[in-house]
Amino acid sequence: MASTTQANGFSMEQPVTQRISQPRRILAVLFVVSFAMDFKGAAGGSPIQLLMAGLNSAAFLLLAVSYRMALPGEGFSAFVFWGWGAFLVTGTLGALVNSTPFAHYIRIVYTFVLFLEGFLVAWWTARDPRDSRMIVSAMMGAAVVSLFFTLWWGFYSTDRSVEQIRYQILSPLIPLLIVVTGYDLIFAHAQKLWSLFLLVITLGIIAISVTRGMVLIAGFVTVLALLAAFSNAVRTARFPRPLVRAVVFGVIVVAVGLAAAVMLNPDVLGRWVHRSFGPAQNVTFWTRAAAIVGQFRALTANPYGWLTGQGLGSSYSWPMADFPWILKFLGPDAIGRSVWFPGEFMWMPFLYYGGFIVGSVATLALLAGAVRAFRLLKILLRTSSWHNPLARPLWVGVLGYLSFLGMGFTANPFIIRLAALFMGLCLGLVAVQGQRAPSGTVHWKNRR
Repeated sequence: MASTTQANGFSMEQPVTQRISQPRRILAVLFVVSFAMDFKGAAGGSPIQLLMAGLNSAAFLLLAVSYRMALPGEGFSAFVFWGWGAFLVTGTLGALVNSTPFAHYIRIVYTFVLFLEGFLVAWWTARDPRDSRMIVSAMMGAAVVSLFFTLWWGFYSTDRSVEQIRYQILSPLIPLLIVVTGYDLIFAHAQKLWSLFLLVITLGIIAISVTRGMVLIAGFVTVLALLAAFSNAVRTARFPRPLVRAVVFGVIVVAVGLAAAVMLNPDVLGRWVHRSFGPAQNVTFWTRAAAIVGQFRALTANPYGWLTGQGLGSSYSWPMADFPWILKFLGPDAIGRSVWFPGEFMWMPFLYYGGFIVGSVATLALLAGAVRAFRLLKILLRTSSWHNPLARPLWVGVLGYLSFLGMGFTANPFIIRLAALFMGLCLGLVAVQGQRAPSGTVHWKNRR
């Protein structure tokens, strides 16, 4: 038995569900907000960070017990869960075989585990519309806390000036904030003043930090939305009015945010020029390339590497002899330096840690999520679903997941606890909310 809710051309087939119990709601919110004030602490983790990890783990385990460890059994959700689980198992076995230091292993594996935990928590708790809105509200609350806490902590812990500060003030949830506040402001017309304030503040922080990647992330998701809308316009011979407003207003907001940052401190403009056109413009790209080449060579040097990978947390070296022009930016000690973090390009570490077979499965799981998210985005635009508050959790899941996925080309969400956690939550929303997809030419089976 199912009920159908219709509004402004959007309908959702909603199975008769019962809202989760209050203890589960509390645990779900605690899980979502547990790392909202995460920061870069001392090696091995500070007591506060260990406390946050303990809170997160306790909330997840209690939820898992309350749901009797229910796991996806078929369809897209099962492919994501079991594919990711195989990657974690293979990476762990590889770490044991290659005698990876435990501290390195646990630091690396934890972010990948958080992604899977976030996916499961959303899959368990976001089936009823009221619960899905609760999860999204907790996510956005945590994102706002992270935005301002990271801004304060970055200046406080580094004692740097505006002319010196960079990535230290960037919350890992900025990609999510950009796309969701943009959606609320331009499409849903919700909390206009608050959304505009957050969007301008976020863009101002990006401008001060002189981080080109964050600008590219916002552009990446915008291009996806434009492509989806264009395909709709070809069929209907008209562009959705909110999309036109989005393009015009988006340009204005970006201009205001960047202009405000430059006016507050003109030296920021000089840093942008230096990073974009000066000698440092391609250093970021070549350091990522060096990490990819180093990981690939270490993997292929192992006769069983194609099957087992090097294991989560294994070290590799940048082949600086192949990239001598970036040595002046890194210092001579970069030659032969052992690196144990995954690397800021997200896609190679799956193969490095899990081998070509299982590592490829993990990659395909993320790409399958992207395909599903993009198909849902087209449906959401075609049905003008921004008028229906029931559709907001699906919008947040789709836009948030695509923004984190775009982040993988300039930074690695699986280096950052909070980013990995929220990427999993967004993919979980895509999986479970996509079961009650809007009506249209595509009909979705109610698969778990």
